[in-house]
Amino acid sequence: MVYFVGAGPGAEDLITVRGMKLIEKADVLIYAGSLVNPGLLKYCKDDCEIHDSSRMNLDEVLDVIRTAESKSYTTVRLHTGEPSLYGAVREQMDELDKLGYVYESCPGVTAAFGAAASLNLEYTLPGKSQSLIITRMEGKTAVPESESIESFARHNASMAIYLSTGMLERLSEELIKGGYSPDTPAAIVYKATWPEEKRIVCTISTLAARAKAADIRKTAIVLVGDVIGKKDYERSKLYDSTFTTEFRKGTDPKEKALNEKENDNKTLEKRFGDAAVISFSDKGYEAACILKDKLSENFSDISISSAMKNRDGAVNTSEWTARQFAEKKILIFIGACGIAVRSIAPLIQDKLHDSPVIVIDEGLRSVIPLLSGHVGGANEIAELIAQKVGTYPAVTTASDLNGTFASDLFAKDNFLKIENKDGIVAVTGKALTGADIVISAEKGTLPDGRTLLFLTPKKYVVGIGCRKDKSFEELEAFWQDMKRTTGIEDDDIAAVVSIDDKKNEKGLIRLAQYHKCRFITFSSDELNEVEGDFDHSEFVLNAVGVDNVCERSVLRFCKNVCGNEGRIIYPKKAENGMTIAVAERVFI
Repeated sequence: MVYFVGAGPGAEDLITVRGMKLIEKADVLIYAGSLVNPGLLKYCKDDCEIHDSSRMNLDEVLDVIRTAESKSYTTVRLHTGEPSLYGAVREQMDELDKLGYVYESCPGVTAAFGAAASLNLEYTLPGKSQSLIITRMEGKTAVPESESIESFARHNASMAIYLSTGMLERLSEELIKGGYSPDTPAAIVYKATWPEEKRIVCTISTLAARAKAADIRKTAIVLVGDVIGKKDYERSKLYDSTFTTEFRKGTDPKEKALNEKENDNKTLEKRFGDAAVISFSDKGYEAACILKDKLSENFSDISISSAMKNRDGAVNTSEWTARQFAEKKILIFIGACGIAVRSIAPLIQDKLHDSPVIVIDEGLRSVIPLLSGHVGGANEIAELIAQKVGTYPAVTTASDLNGTFASDLFAKDNFLKIENKDGIVAVTGKALTGADIVISAEKGTLPDGRTLLFLTPKKYVVGIGCRKDKSFEELEAFWQDMKRTTGIEDDDIAAVVSIDDKKNEKGLIRLAQYHKCRFITFSSDELNEVEGDFDHSEFVLNAVGVDNVCERSVLRFCKNVCGNEGRIIYPKKAENGMTIAVAERVFI
């Protein structure tokens, strides 16, 4: 009996269970030694006869099978990936048919799916692509004219292109000629799922250059399509709560809209605080101006400075960096990473307090979140910038790359205070190795004495209302007066909240940024739903549709965002066109 078995894309544990069991019982194993992971040979029994087909022609392979069949042996023909794709199995099967031998096939995971797993990719994103084209460039093996890369490119679907790494310049030309734009997202995955795997996300126009820079010449798969960008797709009907299936009844669309509004209040407005940009060349300064133009709607303010001595207003890089750190702004360096590293090194404190730092090359091709990727939001900011300028963020944090649990992001998203920051690394390390992570609702230690990461709920929420264009300086003085009265520390404050009318108020956004708080707003209808006895203002009611912003918003946050009751501990205080109130979250 002969079995054609798919070995999978590379990793030893990605062969199917059936395939592993067939190897275990094989008397003879013929494997593609140039492509199959030799680690799979450990499943062979001690007396199994093993042949490497990379050094054999078809007749020699058939000779081994004939000998095995004459002895009633079980033969496993182990092919890389999935044998039905570029596996040259049909010609072997035809010869076995002529000989009257019985054979079966066992499928395997092909490289296209191993690469998708490595990139956490979905090929069929609604609104982007619902098809996956698996193909190859024409090389020594001819490709039908109707199946040329140029022909398939007209569909603008997701593509997985095999056996073409040595022809990337021509591949890019044919893809663009067929209809893809040069900046269409693309990826090169070398030896997908192997320990030595390399992953490069780029664009169609940069495929050849990026592969050359990474010294990738063969054994790689090329992926093409908008799905690689993972942006601006439509959600599927599969889990849409309004969609009725054989197994569940959908909800009313109006009810879904209300639920989504509640969920929206749990996320940070995709508008960040003040960013400061510094450049070191004329081209870098031009890039800074382009960046400001593209990002003006996403930041409360973007200032541009130059360190070039021949430019008016040139700044000293070290002094500029220290000032931005002190003002807790987002720092963007347009230039070499080394400049940024040397500039921020004396100022770095820890991951809970450092300012986010991003480095971008002057060609706007690489966006690197260098510091405070999670708590400071540098990774999220880098992703936004990359999307705006048409490139990809070079995120290097291990939890993001591997799609594992990030305890600092978990704390940030759930309004939790990290009591022992050293525990972040320990938890991340466990997550990366796949070890169990125990989450306890009580502060303490595990039975075996391992140290826990202590997370405690941030107790307070600050509600603020203000007239239009109130300066950060005025709001900050008002904030400090509240802190002196209450004794509250910044790291115990879960969020700054207000009304939707103030969601773009620069002073409030800057205030929340400076104190490292989430800034969340609610509609007037949502605030009017809050029950209680509030300090009524007819002026505010006529202006924004609700009689009190600061007190209503803190209680709305406690109940509808955090699921707690709230108790106002600092009632509304009004001063010079500003109001402020503080509530404490009540845990039962």
